[in-house]
Amino acid sequence: MNPQSILRGLLQRFGTEGIKRRLWNEEYDRGRWSCLDTMADDYIYPHVEKYAKNGSILDLGCGPGAVGNELNASAYASYTGVDISDTAIEKAKLKNRRSQNHYLQGDILSYVPEQQHDVIIFGDSIYYFRPQRVADILNRYSNYLKPAGVFIVRSWLTHHTSRTIIHKIEQQFDVIEKQLYHDSQIGVLTLRPYLLS
Repeated sequence: MNPQSILRGLLQRFGTEGIKRRLWNEEYDRGRWSCLDTMADDYIYPHVEKYAKNGSILDLGCGPGAVGNELNASAYASYTGVDISDTAIEKAKLKNRRSQNHYLQGDILSYVPEQQHDVIIFGDSIYYFRPQRVADILNRYSNYLKPAGVFIVRSWLTHHTSRTIIHKIEQQFDVIEKQLYHDSQIGVLTLRPYLLS
């Protein structure tokens, strides 16, 4: 790995909110994440639609809004996408054609939801936190799950950090479903805090 990639990774994990926001905005502006503009047939969709039960969804690290635009609109009543990047949120707002979808700029570490949700999604965003912090983040957001609500986590499993994060989640939360895709390179976990199960 080159020194620039190492520095980028360190800043994304340990930088201040302002530094992370600036870094993500620069990367979205340069088109680095254009692969996220559409995510047709993403592995996470059936899981989200199954548990949304025509309720509310919170997508933390929503990027340019592909999940909100590509989920079956009849599966949920409201969707809130949150991302640290202003550029990603502006893209999401421009693409949005659904009245039940809303997009907000915010940092996962400090964002405070206005309501409880049936599903809280952590897509690949969970990878950008130290494995030791993931349980704390999920525990904080547990306060914003409805009594039967679930977290749905999608992550590539090709990197040691991702596998460590998934292992920590499996140790500390009630994993209801775990599905592996793409020759076991991508995992989708549906889970809830033990107190809610």
